[in-house]
Amino acid sequence: MKKILFAIVAMFLCVSAFSQAEKAKYYIEGDYSITQSTNGQFIYQLSNISSKGIHFTPVEYIYGTKEADESISFTFDRASTDCPEGFSSGLKFWKWQYNGKEYTWQRDSEVKDAQQEFETDKVMVVMLVLDCSKSLGDDNFAKLKNSATKFINILYNASSDGSIRLGIIGFNTMGNADRMTRQIEPLTASSRDEMIRFIQDMTLYNNTALYYAMHKGSDMISNYVENLSSVESEKFDYACMVSFTDGYDNHSMDANIGVPQEGLDNPYYQYVRDHVVNRTIANSNLKSYVIAIKGNDVSEDNKLYKAVFDGLSSEDPILLSDFSELENQFENMAQELIKRWQNLTCYVPSAHQGKVRWTIGDYTEKVVREEPKEEKVEAKTVEAPMYPGLLRKNFIGVDGCLDMEFTSTFYIGLGLGFDFAVPFPRNDKVAMGGFATLKYCIAGPTHVGAGPMLLIGDYENKSAFMLGLGLDFRCPTETYNRPRKIARREFGWTKENWEHDNFGLGATLRLGATKGRFFAFMDFSAGAYNSWYLVPLVQTDGTTIMGTHVERHPYVNVSLNLGYRFKNRK
Repeated sequence: MKKILFAIVAMFLCVSAFSQAEKAKYYIEGDYSITQSTNGQFIYQLSNISSKGIHFTPVEYIYGTKEADESISFTFDRASTDCPEGFSSGLKFWKWQYNGKEYTWQRDSEVKDAQQEFETDKVMVVMLVLDCSKSLGDDNFAKLKNSATKFINILYNASSDGSIRLGIIGFNTMGNADRMTRQIEPLTASSRDEMIRFIQDMTLYNNTALYYAMHKGSDMISNYVENLSSVESEKFDYACMVSFTDGYDNHSMDANIGVPQEGLDNPYYQYVRDHVVNRTIANSNLKSYVIAIKGNDVSEDNKLYKAVFDGLSSEDPILLSDFSELENQFENMAQELIKRWQNLTCYVPSAHQGKVRWTIGDYTEKVVREEPKEEKVEAKTVEAPMYPGLLRKNFIGVDGCLDMEFTSTFYIGLGLGFDFAVPFPRNDKVAMGGFATLKYCIAGPTHVGAGPMLLIGDYENKSAFMLGLGLDFRCPTETYNRPRKIARREFGWTKENWEHDNFGLGATLRLGATKGRFFAFMDFSAGAYNSWYLVPLVQTDGTTIMGTHVERHPYVNVSLNLGYRFKNRK
């Protein structure tokens, strides 16, 4: 009887556990596989990834990492969940396993639960741009200050070690915008208190110089990031500007750009739209977010008011109905920013293969179950990824040049080239590739060059040195009909005796550097070619016939090149 009772209880628990995983309301699922590289190392991969109620940066597959306890971890970037409890209770691990009759979800409690983590070692730069115009009024201005204070506290609580860099601009007139500016600095316990005092000390005044303040803020961010140390530049991840206003811009102008015109035709407004939104900073786009509330001087349905923000915000501007929504909006904005650091790490036992699932708590819902087909996992040998994301770091570019040849006659022309390089395995600061060039001299020869090329440095984010060595082929063309100046005159014939040139061969040395998406270099080529001349020859019988004479000429070819590197796939 005890055995029967025990079997019934065990069966009930198995069915209950299966139902919990099968009908999970919040889960991540994927196919876990283990392969072996040619050098004998194991490769752990999660593919066919899907989820429900859990959100993260979409990926096709993830490579696993072996932990100290020999379990395998997979990390999901920017993870969030619809679950009311969040990730606080961890995620349970399940494996799809054969129980002797069918495949079911089996709980493995020996695998540690997945947990949310924060990667706060990255550098995020944020600029707050706040309207301090009199149209706000004292009460609403106090609400703005409290909202900005909450914004700062949320960022500080997410990372108190200074990884977040924050600057503040309060604006009404352009002159006051320069005075009510706090330079960008790390957000720490001491700087946070000073930043909050700075906001509380802001004062109201006439006018609204929104465009000027945003232009100033984007320049401050760009200058700050450009002057980061090499170590911090490697950690730089994101830059954004969060701006608030309640009315029209009626004060921004720049005499160097143009005289203000009626409405939004102000040339300075257009300049700011073109140079603020999605401005490139350290190979990533500056994000601009605009929060606006209609002030007392804005009519209810004013198209001009909405048009003020067109081109100023990376996404649709956030237009609030009244100041009661302001604090929540600043809170949501801060939460969205720190989600960039939220990562979810899930674990599996190293020896298991097949479908796996991680679920949050005991939340379940009704689902229609489809019987899965049995799948066999075949072991296969694949080449281990030598460097994660290697193919996304290739150097691919094109260049144009001004070409000059120095021989017995001077030629000048233009050229085009193609350049590529692939980073070395496990060292993306050194890349090896090649180059090919085609250069045409006006009324002169054509040069075709090719050879290997080496890049040394971080060409993706900073700069790199470019070195190449190849062959140069000098080809005569149909338009190449200039007579040669002949060095030796003792034969009694002149340059008009020139008939044609043969192909020439030389060597090319390339020296250059890259900076961001652009690169510049010089090609130095040197070689020689043969020229054929018709000369009079006196025969033994005294008659004269026209014969040929071959003259060897050296040449030097120099080209000044400017190139553009294509953006890599992310």
